[in-house]
Amino acid sequence: MFIPLSLEDRQRIEQQNWTAADGVDGSRAIVGGISGARLGHREDGACVFLDANGRCKIHAKFGEAAKPLACRLFPLVIHPAGKKLVVGLRFSCPSAAANRGKPLADRAPQIPSLAKIFLPDGYEKIPPPPVAVHPGLDWPDFFRFVNRLDASLAAPEIPIALKLLRALHWLGKVEQGSLDQIAGDGADEILDALIGSASEKIPRLPEIAEPTSSFGRLFFRLMVLEHAQAPTVADRDVRSSHRWRMLGAALRVMRANGKTPALRPELPTVRFADIEKDFGPLPPAVEALLTRYYRVKIQGLQFCGKAFFDRPLVEGFRNLALMFPVVIWIARWRAVGEGRSSLTEADVLRAVAIADHQYGYTPYLKWRTKLLQQRHDIARLCAWAAR
Repeated sequence: MFIPLSLEDRQRIEQQNWTAADGVDGSRAIVGGISGARLGHREDGACVFLDANGRCKIHAKFGEAAKPLACRLFPLVIHPAGKKLVVGLRFSCPSAAANRGKPLADRAPQIPSLAKIFLPDGYEKIPPPPVAVHPGLDWPDFFRFVNRLDASLAAPEIPIALKLLRALHWLGKVEQGSLDQIAGDGADEILDALIGSASEKIPRLPEIAEPTSSFGRLFFRLMVLEHAQAPTVADRDVRSSHRWRMLGAALRVMRANGKTPALRPELPTVRFADIEKDFGPLPPAVEALLTRYYRVKIQGLQFCGKAFFDRPLVEGFRNLALMFPVVIWIARWRAVGEGRSSLTEADVLRAVAIADHQYGYTPYLKWRTKLLQQRHDIARLCAWAAR
């Protein structure tokens, strides 16, 4: 992850006088100019201040307040929602992905002070994003949609893929029927009816997965490549060979008739066909992990509005739904690379961390989400990933 540094962050780190004796190459600790400074990376892509146990050396030596502001917040994500704040998590943090560490409730007292640092003045006046097309709802009515979307993903004993298919269905009906401005108590009745109808229309996962369109397969594989890569600060140098390597990887992914590119040691060159064959149902622990991932993203509004390229709720959720097949594809890649044809919780846990590292940071192509939706490929890809 690229960690931006404010002028104060940069000055504070420079005054800490890191040397090789501390296990830090001082010449690589900070890269970029004053206006675009970032923390440096080691050759393996990890932060230069990360120790062998995955802990921050700045924190260990000088305390939490000495870290860059972005690092002090990580893995929390804070977004304004009218007069309240909602909090999410970056699952690129291994502890967050594995549900380790302190509960969010324990950090509640810190949230207001962190918000004052990271959020702009007057954030209470920021309006909610549109649900589909038309802006104008207030936050309480916007949260009618968010809360029902969360409830759709919380349903127990239902596969995550089926929950995604049903949520995509009823949100599509909201969009098609121009119901994105319904408000008040009457909205609850309409939304509940749409959700009930989705369960009736899609009672179970399809026994035979409908094939994805050729465009859909192409766009999806490129999306996997975007989320599976591990660029470093050095790769952004115009003299770096990273762009050429990624171009070669993209061409191989577009052809998809042989073997994958080798992106990182845990994602080696394997046959596309071995990844895209049926792997069978997901283990219960994986279902629980992915359910938690989606509920945290939804409750923290990390999929729409200011948190995600100012996109409407329906469009943002469609992109978020695509993270399910992306994660499963990466997890299968890892498993096949180790000579296995079934997924473990560790495979999916690592895939979630890899994919979420890029989520919200890779350039968002709204036309891609639109084309995939027009061809019904988002639902098809979600159904495929469950097999």
